[in-house]
Amino acid sequence: MAVLILSRDSQQLIRLVETLFRVLRGRVPIGWAVGLAALLVAYVLAQPYLERTLGVSLPGLARGGTPAGDRAPVAPPVESPGKSPSPATANSYLRDLGNEVYETPAGLRYKRGSQHGHRLKHLLAHAEDMSDRPGQHGVFDDHDLGSLVRLVDAAYEQAERGERVAVRREEGREVFTIDVGKRIGYIGGRSGNRRGRPAARHVRLVLQGKSVITAYPIIPRR
Repeated sequence: MAVLILSRDSQQLIRLVETLFRVLRGRVPIGWAVGLAALLVAYVLAQPYLERTLGVSLPGLARGGTPAGDRAPVAPPVESPGKSPSPATANSYLRDLGNEVYETPAGLRYKRGSQHGHRLKHLLAHAEDMSDRPGQHGVFDDHDLGSLVRLVDAAYEQAERGERVAVRREEGREVFTIDVGKRIGYIGGRSGNRRGRPAARHVRLVLQGKSVITAYPIIPRR
């Protein structure tokens, strides 16, 4: 369930097509106008799938012109513990369910909790190394909240398909170790820094139901 600034219902599509015809009337042949309208409709319908598949934020066709009542609520900016992330990508990706609960297209939910006050802030805490932390600390290469949320979604969907994932259950929670097939971060903390910050390509994802408890890079033990 993708969260879009642009509505995908039929009335919105009709309005877009009507606007296009008004703009092109008398400027291009009718055949060209019909063809452009078809491309416009195809783009609007394909946009959420492409964003989800490619992991990018594609430009909307009606940003700035969509009535406020048609826009999906989005998460407020989340401050990074030490950095100033760009939350715009996450804001177009998360749906605000109220009471500081935010849902992703994959159905994962981020709520209040952890020592950081919210699970989104906890996720961002794994975007910076804690070199003095005893033991090891999984650190994402990416510092952007939106990119991290998308990465976790993609890893979860991979786990749901049963691809390169190990699962265990403990105390009512599911613990996933997912090999995403590429480097996503490194191991920091005192232990990781002594070992030269080894690269990590696995995500450890802990869920309680559909609620994210934590997610971070890890090198699983052999």
